[in-house]
Amino acid sequence: LKRDPPTVGQAARGARSPPPSLAGMSGQSPAGAGSAGVDASLEHRMLSKLLAETGERAKLKEYVMATLNECGWREELKKHCIETIQNRGIEKVTIEEITSDIAPKGRALVPDELKTDLLNRIRNFAEEQGLEPSPDSIDAKQAAGK
Repeated sequence: LKRDPPTVGQAARGARSPPPSLAGMSGQSPAGAGSAGVDASLEHRMLSKLLAETGERAKLKEYVMATLNECGWREELKKHCIETIQNRGIEKVTIEEITSDIAPKGRALVPDELKTDLLNRIRNFAEEQGLEPSPDSIDAKQAAGK
């Protein structure tokens, strides 16, 4: 039995059917005729859609940008860009080279606390929306103590 997640209006009014298992929504039994990758991909698409539809994605993005600005992340990357340009020469460096040099540095400089907080906020949002991890997902395995 396939069930669609509640619409934004239904969720706001509290009209909600029992939380669907995302694995069951793929048309396969939870025991898994398909791979975990398919279930995870479906979970990801549904979660992304709900985040966008409810405006939660924009709120999370704003939160991340504000937090990164507060901790000096942006200024640190700016300094790294300037160093890269100075070391290679402004006439010799390309945008692609700067990007390939800066991207790993930018990811490494994101505070672990922000990553953890963001993940927890997304998990809480998914739970509030009635999304349950499929039996093969990492979250479900962790909850089961496996």
